[in-house]
Amino acid sequence: MKKVVIMICTCSGVCPSMDKIDFWELAERIRLEIPHDYLVMHPRLCEENGEALMEDLLKPDAVYIVPACGEKKQQKLLANGFARAGVPMDEEHWIPIMMGMKNTDEVFEEIKTAVERLRGTTA
Repeated sequence: MKKVVIMICTCSGVCPSMDKIDFWELAERIRLEIPHDYLVMHPRLCEENGEALMEDLLKPDAVYIVPACGEKKQQKLLANGFARAGVPMDEEHWIPIMMGMKNTDEVFEEIKTAVERLRGTTA
């Protein structure tokens, strides 16, 4: 089974559509309640240093659950980071989760559901 990596983009905490998300609470709940291999939070994965992070960290033997902006925006804004790492943005490697207009509990449940589907279990 591939490693499960949860890679959260916080949009610098300033995106009005994410103002109902407590990122620190979300990270701690994930750490304690959802089985995963790694959890990464970055303020802007779509910027140069976010792409550099992805280039260094992304590996083809993992699946990346990415709570961030909407799927279409992620396809556009995160493509360079995935490409620099040589990891395709396909169903085997990338599971986008849109956080906009959701609260901490809703985002947590979507991440939990994604991990459960990957592992074929209930987290």
